[in-house]
Amino acid sequence: MGEVTVWSPLACVKNPQIELNVALVILNSSLSETQDKLKSLWKTARFHICADGGANKLYQTCGADKSFTPEYIAGDLDSVYKDVLLHYEKSGSKIAKFNDQNSTDFEKCLKLISKHEKLTAEQFDVIYVLGSHGGRLDQSLAILNTLYKHTKTNETPLFLIAQDTLTFILPPGRHKIYVNTGLEGSFCGLIPLGESCRCISTTGLAYNLSKHHLMFGSQISSNNSFDGSDFVTVDTSDYILWTMSTL
Repeated sequence: MGEVTVWSPLACVKNPQIELNVALVILNSSLSETQDKLKSLWKTARFHICADGGANKLYQTCGADKSFTPEYIAGDLDSVYKDVLLHYEKSGSKIAKFNDQNSTDFEKCLKLISKHEKLTAEQFDVIYVLGSHGGRLDQSLAILNTLYKHTKTNETPLFLIAQDTLTFILPPGRHKIYVNTGLEGSFCGLIPLGESCRCISTTGLAYNLSKHHLMFGSQISSNNSFDGSDFVTVDTSDYILWTMSTL
């Protein structure tokens, strides 16, 4: 039958004291709708990094509170305000400027996390990303492209959180996703990204799939919901994006 991969994507948000080695990335998008999640994940995370203008959003949300000082601000630094950059530098943040224009600031942050792991021999269990979609469609698609590339080349789970949505990618195989924290919203979806999904089956959903073929231009599983079970199971032949609403 194969090994089942277990996911608890909202566990760190529900319980900031959870024993996981977490890295937190903040992108250049409003944090006004995710302040509670920001505070929970900040407490949980051992490594915090702002992607360029993400530092502006962190400062706008948390002000001069030095307990919210990221270890790094990374990117090409064309968006971060000079006074914000100076504030965080004085508070202890390191500045990592990349001149590469062939990768996004989000990708630059992931490269820096990987470099940190190699230099310190520290391995992160999970990476959370705040401010990860919404707003400009091209930027949202670029973020999903980075998520897809990361998942295909890196075993560290990467969760995107934006406003009332959590998104990540399930690799081929059997999965068990816990949806019983009380932070789950009403909808969920399984979306093929980058490739078609030749065969997928689920349990725990209002509209379960049974050896379905999902692809753009044909069928996708959007606007689905939960059936009240503590978990959802997904058996997929290919990479598939899982998205669900959060409270």
